[in-house]
Amino acid sequence: MSGGPERRQSPRITVDSGVECRLDLRTRVRMLDISLGGALLAAELALPVGAAAELRTGLGATAFRTDVQVRRSVGLPAGVSLNGLGAMFTTMDDRSRRSLEDFLRKASQ
Repeated sequence: MSGGPERRQSPRITVDSGVECRLDLRTRVRMLDISLGGALLAAELALPVGAAAELRTGLGATAFRTDVQVRRSVGLPAGVSLNGLGAMFTTMDDRSRRSLEDFLRKASQ
């Protein structure tokens, strides 16, 4: 590194390699399709199969929130620079479940 002035307010120490951490990230996704059990998403970040996340959006005029697990990586059409993710809904509150059911019913009419 350069020999510039030190900017740290306190010294760093090396930690053992056994210290595991979790870093929760926010990224934008585009919902491509949705069902009662999951959704196909196009994400800015590639996420590994098995990754867990929280999905928040609006369905129609109502809020929707669910926990998801990435089940598969999906190829998207040529020229789309996003990462396709098949996500399964793992937990959802009653309000979000009703919102999803209403949205799907209206969309299929």
